[in-house]
Amino acid sequence: MKRIVVVGVAGSGKTTLARALGEGLGRPVTDLDLLFWGPAWSRVDLNVFRERTQEVLANESWIIAGSYFNQVADLVWARADTVVWLDLPRRVSFSRVLRRTVRQVVRREDVLPGCRQSLRAAWRDRLFHSAWREPARFRSVVPEMLDRPEFGHVRLVHLQTKQEVAAWQVSQRR
Repeated sequence: MKRIVVVGVAGSGKTTLARALGEGLGRPVTDLDLLFWGPAWSRVDLNVFRERTQEVLANESWIIAGSYFNQVADLVWARADTVVWLDLPRRVSFSRVLRRTVRQVVRREDVLPGCRQSLRAAWRDRLFHSAWREPARFRSVVPEMLDRPEFGHVRLVHLQTKQEVAAWQVSQRR
């Protein structure tokens, strides 16, 4: 595994797993949120987002956290050799998003550079909706993506419980 993309709904643990894999495998990690969001939660132009993503993909090895199916998945999956799909129960992802958002609001934390979390921003960007409703969408989108001929080379790691995530993560350490 030289080029790994970690996908899943908000709160599934994409960034956490990607960082741990990056440390364990000695690979650079990129969170697509950092490429997509500008200051004060402004969205970058789609062409800029795709260019930024292509710069990361030009490297020999990488780990990417983020789904962005409609924006850059075509680019990312074409270069990836492994897709790790975090398909946890919605109660897990939703409770993580809720706890994380409340913590970030109370502590007045920047989620990304220049992007302070607020309940308004979380609501506007459908963060809670994503954690609660998107698992069903992912269960159709991910298999559809894998059925596409251009992604036939991609190996899928489908993890459905916190225990499976932890065990797989341990198995990947050097």
